[in-house]
Parts: sequence; C-alpha cells; structure tokens
Amino acid sequence: MDVSLRRKEVWIIGSVCLLSSPVLWRVLRSMMTLGGHRQAPALEDTQAKEDAWSHPGLETAPAEDKRTAPPSDDGPVPAAPFDHRIVTAKQAAVTSFYTVSRTEILGGGRFGQVHKCEEKATGLKLAAKIIKTRGAKDKDEAKNEINVMNQLDHVNLIQLYDAFESKHDIVLVLEYVDGGEPFDRIIDDNCSLTELDTILFIRQICEGIRHMHQMYVLHLDLKPENILCVNRDTKQIKIIDFGLARRYKPREKLKVNFGTPEFLAPEVVNYDFVSFPTDMWSVGVITYMLLSGLSPFLGDTDAETLNNILACRWDLEDAEFQDVSEEAREFISKLLIKEKSWRISASKALKHPWLSDHQLHSRLSAQKRKNCCPDAQDLEAK
Repeated sequence: MDVSLRRKEVWIIGSVCLLSSPVLWRVLRSMMTLGGHRQAPALEDTQAKEDAWSHPGLETAPAEDKRTAPPSDDGPVPAAPFDHRIVTAKQAAVTSFYTVSRTEILGGGRFGQVHKCEEKATGLKLAAKIIKTRGAKDKDEAKNEINVMNQLDHVNLIQLYDAFESKHDIVLVLEYVDGGEPFDRIIDDNCSLTELDTILFIRQICEGIRHMHQMYVLHLDLKPENILCVNRDTKQIKIIDFGLARRYKPREKLKVNFGTPEFLAPEVVNYDFVSFPTDMWSVGVITYMLLSGLSPFLGDTDAETLNNILACRWDLEDAEFQDVSEEAREFISKLLIKEKSWRISASKALKHPWLSDHQLHSRLSAQKRKNCCPDAQDLEAK
C-alpha cells in the first residue's frame, strides 16, 4: 500500500516537473504531434498571427542572401547630424537659441507651420515645427509628440533635437531634410518613378514602421505628405509628423477618430480598436499610389471615400497597373484587407518577394535601363 502510494507521488511530481520544463514540454508536444494529436492548422495560424502582432519586437529582419538581398539604391540613409536625444520642452523663447526664418516655410498643416531654422551656437540647419496651442488639450498633444519621438531612434524616422514651450505655442526643433515628397516625383514630368524606385521607398517605410512597432508606437497618420526624401537627388526617405502617434498597450484597447479620409483603415472608420495592422493598411494605400498615381478609395466626397474603404472596394484593373509585376500586386493584396489580423506585419512585408527578391529587382533594373535608354539598347543589339 505504502509502496503504491509512493509510486503515485513520484509519478505526480515527475509529471509536474515535465510540464514545467519548457524543453521537455516541447518534446512531449512533438511526440503528441507524431501520434496524430496535432492542433488544428487554422487555430495555429491564428495564434501565430496574434503572437506576431502582439509582440512585434520578437520579429526579426530577413536573412540576406543572394536571393533576398535588398535592391541597390543610393547607399545607406544618412543619420541625423546629431545623436539621438531625450528632449524636454524648455520654458524659453526658441529665438533665444535659434534663428527662425520667416520666409522659408517648409510645410504646414492642422498644427501650424514648419520653418527652416539655424542653431545660433553651432550653425546647424534644422526645422522648427511651430504648434499653436489654444488650450491644455493642444499642449498635451504636442507633449505626447515629444514623448513619442524621444522613444524613436532610427534613420528612417525624423529625429527631435530640441523643444520650447510658451503661452501660445510649443516649438519642436527637428532634423532638416529638403527632398520633398516621393509623390511629387509621380506628377513631375521631368521625373519617371519606376516600380524599382517604389520598392526602394516602400522598403524604407517598412523599416521605419518596424522600428516604431517594436517600440510599441503606432503612427496612425501615414500618407505621402508624411514621407519626405532626404534630398532631391536620391530615394532615401524619412517618416515625419508624429502628432497623431500613440503608444500602443495591447491590454488597453485603443480607438481613434482622426486621420486623412483616403488613408484611413476600416477599423478607424468604424471607430473600432486599432493596432499595428492599422499602419500597414496605410502602407498598402501608399504603395498603390506610388505605383499608379491613383488613390484606391478616393470618392467624389468624403462620405463616398469612407464607404469605399468599408466595402474594401479596390482593384488593379486601371491601365496604370498594366506593367506592374505580379509580386507588387500580391504585396498590395496582403495589406488592403478589411480584417486587420490578416494583414502582414512590417517584418513580414520586408520578407515579401516584392521587397526582398534580388532576381526580381535585377529584372526590374534591366527593364528600367531599357525604358530609359532605348537608343543605347538598339546600338548594343546592332
């Protein structure tokens, strides 16, 4: 009797040890799989997607080999001309430390204007984003932008240098870039934006977003106006404007009701919970626009645009997509999906053949040369 009891005790203790050991637990699961007790594939896929979206920091960059090397471009994106800083708004006038140009206005929006400026002590060229604050809420939003930018240190994300607070405004002093928007190159008759150029832009956008998501930050206002080229001669870009960005806490369900209509994800239109895939929907819209010059959901009115988004009504039938690769088409189809959990993450996007397949990029590069220099191709053939 005693011996039997002891055996049961040993078996129970051994079972507890087995289940509490991660290594042994994996062995047990693999044995169960071999025995036919495998989890349903659909459930496994769903759980894998949830794990990937809930823990973007666990996702890794694709290993680069001959087939998945990034396309050749203008070299690495230049870092900001200063180390990453943790900035707190100073209770002082920005003009005490910087010369702010009244005439060189770099941009503007709902917040106010961005002016070119220069640090008096060093001569460093920067940009002053002057945010008009009419009340406590406006100040809180501007300070949220400072807090978000303090967490983001990546070459594809514009960097914060300094900040100032006064009674009627908060000024963010930012890294200066002067290359304009990639979309400007679509409408410029002197510039022909190719599919390979678009790959270079989208790859960098995804690199920046992957870093943001690893830091649990959602941009929530990705659109062509918020993507700037470093200069006018290269295809190096930086994501700007974190005024609507939010810290994402998976346990706290986040809803937002702002943004630019034609770039809004369905969950924003429905005032549903947002998360990492919300930014990836915008990447799909930007990709569509850079490849074609068309906006996939734009209607004659905002109401029509929002209805098109909710119906997920888009196609690739326009003549502008006639020469676009199958890989590009599939890339868009993996992002412009109404159910957000089905969209690929930034890391998965970077591993997609459209952004990673060196053979495809070589083919597109050869096609680009052929289109640019038909006369040279004819001479070479002769």
